[in-house]
Amino acid sequence: MSDLADALLDALDEHALDRLARRLGPHLPDGQDSGFLDVAGAAAFLACPTSRVYALTSAGRLPVHRDGTRLLFDRGELAAYVRSGGAKRP
Repeated sequence: MSDLADALLDALDEHALDRLARRLGPHLPDGQDSGFLDVAGAAAFLACPTSRVYALTSAGRLPVHRDGTRLLFDRGELAAYVRSGGAKRP
């Protein structure tokens, strides 16, 4: 990384870095964004309705994390889920 880029990153506080990461996330290849998706984001990522995300989650077939009652999905885990065959019947 260049000295200018290092200086810019050093000048950003944690809140600004988080905002930058969220804005850059959609432009990164799958698996490089460490941010979590909500149900609507997971549905968009998987190109399916939110009802399918809820159904797969409640059946224990979709990798999910919880923040209280909120369901959160890691992009890398969703990509791995699809690569391994996704919602194929057992």
